[in-house]
Amino acid sequence: MPDSLQIDDATFTIRIDPARKLLDIELRGLWDPAIVARFRDALATTLARLPTLGCTLGQQVTLFDMTPFAVQPRDVLPLLEQIAADPNVSSRRIAIIVNSTLLKMQARRLAPNVALFEDREPALAWLKEDGPPAR
Repeated sequence: MPDSLQIDDATFTIRIDPARKLLDIELRGLWDPAIVARFRDALATTLARLPTLGCTLGQQVTLFDMTPFAVQPRDVLPLLEQIAADPNVSSRRIAIIVNSTLLKMQARRLAPNVALFEDREPALAWLKEDGPPAR
């Protein structure tokens, strides 16, 4: 049985680090509804693998690196909001790395209960903590 999983697309990468129970996701570029559908399907595939890698669904932590992600068009935002609101894709803690003010505002709108960071290391350190999720 493999000890990890990685899905690569031109516009996103999803990796599981089973030892840390970490979903490590990088989002890139400007998306359209077809890309959102590909991402949704890839995320579902990844989450379905978590139990086989020793992580109960919902106990994982998730890191989104959105530094190479563009500010998204209006028709994409509701589709991303649907994914973010789906209880089947929830994580124990979610951290998002963003590097622009406008992208921070979009990230807050999509997922208001996450922690935002500008660098990877502080985000990873926060994900390791045992405290409650960000509010």
